[in-house]
Amino acid sequence: MERFKSGQSGNDGFTTLVVGNGALGLAMGFELAKRRHRVGVIGPARRDYCASTAAGAMNGCVGEITTDLLSSSYGRTKFDLDIQATTFWDNWAEEVAAAADVPITTLRRKTGTTVILNGIGTQAIDSANFWLMEKTLKELGKPYTMLEEHEIGWISPQESSRSFRALHLPDEHSVVTPDYISALEIAFMRYGGRLIEGIVRKLDLSHKGVACSATLGDGSLLSADNIVLAAGVSSYALLSEALPELAARVPPMISGCGVSVLVRNSRTRQPDCVIRTPNRSFSCGLHVVPRPDALYIGATNWLSNTPQSLANVNDLHFLLGCAMKQLHTNLSTGQIAAVQVGNRPIPVDGFPLIGALPGTRAWMLTGTYRDGFHQSPLLAGCMARAISEGDNVELPAMFNPIRPPIQASTRERIVSQTVNHTLATGFEADWQMPAVLSNRLRRDLTRKYTMLAAEFHERFTPPAEILAFSENNPWVRSKLKAYYASYA
Repeated sequence: MERFKSGQSGNDGFTTLVVGNGALGLAMGFELAKRRHRVGVIGPARRDYCASTAAGAMNGCVGEITTDLLSSSYGRTKFDLDIQATTFWDNWAEEVAAAADVPITTLRRKTGTTVILNGIGTQAIDSANFWLMEKTLKELGKPYTMLEEHEIGWISPQESSRSFRALHLPDEHSVVTPDYISALEIAFMRYGGRLIEGIVRKLDLSHKGVACSATLGDGSLLSADNIVLAAGVSSYALLSEALPELAARVPPMISGCGVSVLVRNSRTRQPDCVIRTPNRSFSCGLHVVPRPDALYIGATNWLSNTPQSLANVNDLHFLLGCAMKQLHTNLSTGQIAAVQVGNRPIPVDGFPLIGALPGTRAWMLTGTYRDGFHQSPLLAGCMARAISEGDNVELPAMFNPIRPPIQASTRERIVSQTVNHTLATGFEADWQMPAVLSNRLRRDLTRKYTMLAAEFHERFTPPAEILAFSENNPWVRSKLKAYYASYA
């Protein structure tokens, strides 16, 4: 890695500085370096708060579908980006492997994904999402196989969590995260890119066409013609300090903290492919991803005002319990090789921040929530062309960082989904209650979330997970109200 001397200033010969060294930031650097930009990618070597290093890195597309996602033009645009990204990955992985001089098979497993529908899920979420996946596959003409219970390979759940059927998606694969990130770093540097180890503490973005600058934690000052903010949740914090008036019109971001584990030596072989449930319980669903030396199990999603680096005990207990119960009872015999924590960047309206910041030479490439790893080759290419050639056509205009709050659904539907996911979390944790109490709880939750939504704005309502998170969080409520007030 190349370090810069403390206090160094000037242009440093950089065309672009990328703040953030996760999958998106490195892909951005790689694309610009291939175009002969002088690029620096800034980030800590350990990536303690990064989403990418803790990710299962599924090339999920149809497997990520939810009824909410496809119910609005915003969600359908986001899904279209997933579809486009899927077509990029074969050539992209080969290019990275060739540039890094490593075998392609060490970076990516092309064995598909099996989505299970089991008895622990709910009709309103699991079943609805599962059947929408099949409908979408038919409409897109994508290959798939419907599997009955006895045809689903590898899984051996407890009887109370049996899987009734499954969809096998032969075109949705997975990336071996640590090997891929390492190879992408090498590929970037071999094209002339510079890795700069450090944390950006301050940005100056106000030069209006001259040069931007970044001050690191050790006092080093780096400048460039362009700066790309691809540092997850930290991107918004940096922007808020540099240009508070501009940041007021950008959706604030919170952290979706996720815990995943690597398990070795259990009395079960590796599965042949990714196995997962539909998205549920405010999360990406339960999934296992085969890795060369361990089995990846993921992933939880608890929301936080700031990024976290340590696992929550309750989340770890919940994740392992779900895996042993719903996927394979012999996982209980395994050994935990690693506990991983990542932080997904979640804008308060639920959609990514992609594009230029007006009046500056700065760009945002963040807020991708669970899609950043999969979409990174596509988005990096689009933004690299925009920076290099001034062509913004390929960037999704509706996800420009300066935008009114995206209202992708009605308040009534958002409240309903908030209640559904809250109850699904309980059912997955083995809630036991009489039916009359379940119905009463649904009514009480509906009333509570409806009243909460009305506090924010007469028209704007945050997505289900943000609405639920805001209940006991004054900080998030204040952020939402301030953002909504900017567009009142």
